[in-house]
Amino acid sequence: MKVANRFSLIAAVLAAVICSSALEAVAQPEAIIGCVKPGTGLLRIPSGGEGCKAGETPLGFNDLPLLVALRDQVQLLQRAVTSLQQELDSVKACTDIVPECNPE
Repeated sequence: MKVANRFSLIAAVLAAVICSSALEAVAQPEAIIGCVKPGTGLLRIPSGGEGCKAGETPLGFNDLPLLVALRDQVQLLQRAVTSLQQELDSVKACTDIVPECNPE
């Protein structure tokens, strides 16, 4: 009988320790590593204990795939801007030889 009581006591203590540590892990808020402004997609990195401002969406470590996707989108847009700038330079070079486009 004493063995059964000891086993029950040990099991109860073990269950309490496991549950309390699990609750602590759940209760801890996720660290904010960035704040995104909806509509514009602007990313702001808050300092220290600062949180996100009104209207901003917090980003945590679980949102890293989203950050990678945003980075990829930014890189794609940068390449598009570079391409458009090259095309504009080409058009300007062509219009420089047309007298109507280049009044002096």
